[in-house]
Amino acid sequence: MSTPPLPFPPSPPDQTPGKGRFELTPLGLNLIVAAYLLAVLNGGMWTSIFKVFAADPVALVAFSVSVSLLLLVLMSFITLPWLQRPALAFMILTAAVAEHFRHAYGVLIDRDMIQNAMLTTPTESKHLFTAQFLRDIGLLGLLPAALVFVPRLRVTPLRHLLWRWPLGIALSLAVVVAMVAANYRSFAPAVRNHHEMLASFQPGAPIRAMARYGALRFATADITAAPYGRDAVQGPLLKAAKKPVLFVLFVGETARAKNFGLNGYARDTTPELSKLDLVNFPDTWSCGTSTAVSVPCMFSGLGTDDYSQKRFLGRENLVDILVHAGLKVEWIDNNTGDQQVAKRLNGITRIDATIDPAACAGGECTDAAFLPILKARMETITENTVLVFHMIGSHGPAYYLRYPADQAVFTPDCRSSAFADCAQETIVNSYDNSLRMTDHVLAETIRMMAAQDRVIPAMYFVSDHGESLGENGLYLHAAPMFMAPDEQRKVPFVIWMSQAFQDTLDVPQSCLAAKAGQPASQDNLFHSVLGLLDIQTAVREDALDLSHGCRKGGA
Repeated sequence: MSTPPLPFPPSPPDQTPGKGRFELTPLGLNLIVAAYLLAVLNGGMWTSIFKVFAADPVALVAFSVSVSLLLLVLMSFITLPWLQRPALAFMILTAAVAEHFRHAYGVLIDRDMIQNAMLTTPTESKHLFTAQFLRDIGLLGLLPAALVFVPRLRVTPLRHLLWRWPLGIALSLAVVVAMVAANYRSFAPAVRNHHEMLASFQPGAPIRAMARYGALRFATADITAAPYGRDAVQGPLLKAAKKPVLFVLFVGETARAKNFGLNGYARDTTPELSKLDLVNFPDTWSCGTSTAVSVPCMFSGLGTDDYSQKRFLGRENLVDILVHAGLKVEWIDNNTGDQQVAKRLNGITRIDATIDPAACAGGECTDAAFLPILKARMETITENTVLVFHMIGSHGPAYYLRYPADQAVFTPDCRSSAFADCAQETIVNSYDNSLRMTDHVLAETIRMMAAQDRVIPAMYFVSDHGESLGENGLYLHAAPMFMAPDEQRKVPFVIWMSQAFQDTLDVPQSCLAAKAGQPASQDNLFHSVLGLLDIQTAVREDALDLSHGCRKGGA
């Protein structure tokens, strides 16, 4: 028997691209990615939440659900056919990078950390790309991000999308609002006193940080520095100097007061400085926990409480004022640049192997490369001069590159930039060895200046911020100020003045020594440099000038 003909022709085989692949709705994909992010890449957040709400299980559940719904709301805004998968992949990669640095170093990604990343150099940043980093980002970031593109997405008709999308967001937010209202008495003090909970929320926190940094760059893109301290002149003592005055200002890097030998550390990390006659200020606080904040802050004259990058960029700073007063100012950099402090100088000198091949033999230049520059300047200067040496100091995680291997006193020392490869004591050993290099450079500077008679010299050293070496699970620096430990905020600070400087500028070193027991900070730098050099200007504040009251007549 023959088969009766079909009333319509058979359909051709389905040629739709991706046919046979696993199919998901857009919401389904969001739910899977959200579950992955919350379960795998938010260890820091969950640790904080469980610790904070340990005694209140109802609030714990409510807070956890609220955070999860907020993540879904964030995802809902990118649920568009052409945007969803790239955006989800970006969120996974962002969360993976942020969680790696939190887990490896205890570092949270905020706006200042994004700014640090944008301003760092390839030489400095390469030490963070360890085998552990590549493994974590590959397995936890790149692979899951690639899997986002595997399933076929079911297309939602526009008529459904127009009501389902806003309704889903509204319902999620309604639940969050209800939970916050019901648990406000528990939530409010927890969020206010434990910023680390939301600061470790991945990828919400780093995305917010990137947005804030973008807003900052936009707001400061066209700022012109207003005149400041244009009345500055050299005072009668400086003008009457019979030889050029040379003021050497060392801006240190990542030295923490706790491990500085002059401050009573159990190890002798300052064996050379301890033999010299100088003034040490053991209780000194930084303006921030990163170079990008502390360096411009200390030169701005704004002070820790009033500093912002926008305000810093909006007016001239200490370098400009010294130039207005007729001094020659040079910025010599062995770090990530001047952070726009010296932007109105005619260029800066960057340390490289051509300056001192021996100091750069290890692949990166140690701060010993400053010494031949200092020697050359002392032999040639004919006018009052300020040299700003921006040090590499103890910048991590590659502490072992900050000193020659044959000068390692504390051993075994960590010879890797991946802390996971090193025992804790070896990390501390390498850090302390790097402090000894700073000690040597500062002490040799003093000895060189004291041994000559062409210039009238003085030296001022302060570190930009400190460093965490594993305390409470934290490493490196740049912790947000709300959670920054003393290890990242207390810094070494010393002043040395030759007898000729003391006599010429009428500032007895004994007067500064009498103030050394008082708390000091980077806020003192702007005003004290002006005071020590006898720069007359209305912007100098006596209360922050450490030399105030030391001269005859109380000036």
